[in-house]
Amino acid sequence: MKRAFFFALIGVLVGAARGTDAQIIIGGSLKNGNLDRTHAVEIVPGFFLPQPDVWINNGFRTLSGPYFDDLSSEPWAGPAPTPVTTDGNLNPPFPDGFGGPDGGVFFKAFSGGGANGPATGHLYQDNPATPGLTYTLTGWAGAEANYLAAGSFFALDFLNGANGVIGSSVLDLVAAGLFATNGQPFNYKQYSVQGTAPAGTVTVRARISMVDGINNPAGGG
Repeated sequence: MKRAFFFALIGVLVGAARGTDAQIIIGGSLKNGNLDRTHAVEIVPGFFLPQPDVWINNGFRTLSGPYFDDLSSEPWAGPAPTPVTTDGNLNPPFPDGFGGPDGGVFFKAFSGGGANGPATGHLYQDNPATPGLTYTLTGWAGAEANYLAAGSFFALDFLNGANGVIGSSVLDLVAAGLFATNGQPFNYKQYSVQGTAPAGTVTVRARISMVDGINNPAGGG
């Protein structure tokens, strides 16, 4: 069985003014924040897989370049302890029920390695931001034991008006306990990353990344 890194986001991107406990939601909640709503992406000619609406998928392998099969939306990838969500779509071209409800995102480390090179996937969404506000991204992540990648991250990137990154806050999920067993499916746990928008910020990017994933010769992962 091919195994990988799983992500389910049940949260709100929140901006809070410094010096106060009051939360000011800037631009509202993340759109499709529970990842249930999906659309068809053509992986290779004639073959489609679901990926989450609104979110941008930037996948590439170091030797063969950009590709789209670094991740997909799956209804089995969002089990307990992640909250149950029910607004997913089951419309064609997914007659087998790909996508939601109660979906999650399945990052495919095993798609990297060999002649194609290690695989990296960034899933992100941009929202308006205000300099000086502190933003928090909260979500769930899990991984099977043989998942093999150089890095797995939750991140907030702050972009200026030219769409350049001028600051980032990054949570290393492995260091935060991604592989710690807890008796839950895929050892799912909830994580948060927080960052304050620097001067010049126009946009805050909520990002989940798998970096340099490779197929584990020991199997799975």
